[in-house]
Amino acid sequence: MEIKGVTNGSFFVKPTKNQKVGENTTKKRDTIEISTEARDLAKVDLDKQKIEEIRNKINSGFYKSDEVLSKVADKILSEIKK
Repeated sequence: MEIKGVTNGSFFVKPTKNQKVGENTTKKRDTIEISTEARDLAKVDLDKQKIEEIRNKINSGFYKSDEVLSKVADKILSEIKK
């Protein structure tokens, strides 16, 4: 197998014990699975007004307030305890 690096030179790698010379070893492909819940969430259509409201809250630092952080922490704890 020939591996071309960043330089102009080439590197040669000996085939493994079970691999024949010239055999392509990249037959498997990566796959992903998207849950039904994630698919349903992707279908949610937020209107432009709601998106703008969220952007304004982020820009104003609303989500960094102690009140919001406390609520998030409480929710996380309640989920952990289930």
